[in-house]
Amino acid sequence: MLRDLKQRQPGHPIRRIIWWHLCHAFCVVWFAFSYRFRFFGQANIPRTGPVLFVSNHQSMLDPIIVGIGSSHRQFYAMARATLWNSKALGLIMDTLNAIPVDQDNPDASTMKRCIEVLRQEHALLIFPEGARTLTGKTEPFEPGLMLIIKRAKPTIIPVALEGAYDAWPRTQKLPKPFGRIACQYGKPIETEELLKLKPKEALGHLQNTVEALRLELAESMQD
Repeated sequence: MLRDLKQRQPGHPIRRIIWWHLCHAFCVVWFAFSYRFRFFGQANIPRTGPVLFVSNHQSMLDPIIVGIGSSHRQFYAMARATLWNSKALGLIMDTLNAIPVDQDNPDASTMKRCIEVLRQEHALLIFPEGARTLTGKTEPFEPGLMLIIKRAKPTIIPVALEGAYDAWPRTQKLPKPFGRIACQYGKPIETEELLKLKPKEALGHLQNTVEALRLELAESMQD
């Protein structure tokens, strides 16, 4: 059991891994009660090695949503640097593996940090649309994603979220108290498969894969 715990965040102390699980337990209860949350495809997530979760971005709830179903691979994720303006919140963000990024003036250090995390055989969550969708649909992916994939060579897990846009659209300050949200983890994609394609084609393939999963979720939620 101890070995399994350590694999969730390689090289990190057990207390940090347990803290993640405590936060995870709280969010499971919250989302089950408020959003009738369901997730699918958890078995597609590798238990070891570098993993890159590539997800659509519907709301501020998205990192929590992805984290609920992937508790056996606790990931790093990028977050707005302004969140660190509060020392208390910044400390919490650090313990939850957040990587600060200045959205107004992005620099190479963030990209290097993402590559470093994957090379250390951690998991990393990226929202390659760059910002939350304004329509609920998956927007075009930004090219920086391919640089991370090329340099770090992770196993890519496409992730689709549906319902989060309705629960907390970008135009709304606070989330709705109730709703319906679902998440699906797609089949693993190996780096070599993508690198056989031109960068634009590879990005298009990833975007189409995520959007197809989202549409599949949307259809299943009509039942």
